[in-house]
Amino acid sequence: MSDFKQFIQYRALAFKFDRQNIDLTEAMLAREGEQPIPLRNVCAKLTVELAERIDNTAAVLGITKRLFIERALIEAMDQADAMLAEVGALDDLEGEAE
Repeated sequence: MSDFKQFIQYRALAFKFDRQNIDLTEAMLAREGEQPIPLRNVCAKLTVELAERIDNTAAVLGITKRLFIERALIEAMDQADAMLAEVGALDDLEGEAE
């Protein structure tokens, strides 16, 4: 990919994600004295190497670790949901819920 094409892609992606107000979301999570947004802490023990890799990757991308992990988890859950639906893994559970 040429430098120009990479530059245009970079600018297009910056425009796309700037419109999502990620900084506003982070500010709302950090606000004090107002009704807090309901959150839950999700904990998992990871190897030191993986934890450091997450920290380093988030830092290089200039985003918070929370945002990186949140986006990765959403993508993973969407893929898992699609695969469960594709193979019909939850079909039998629908009858059990009734």
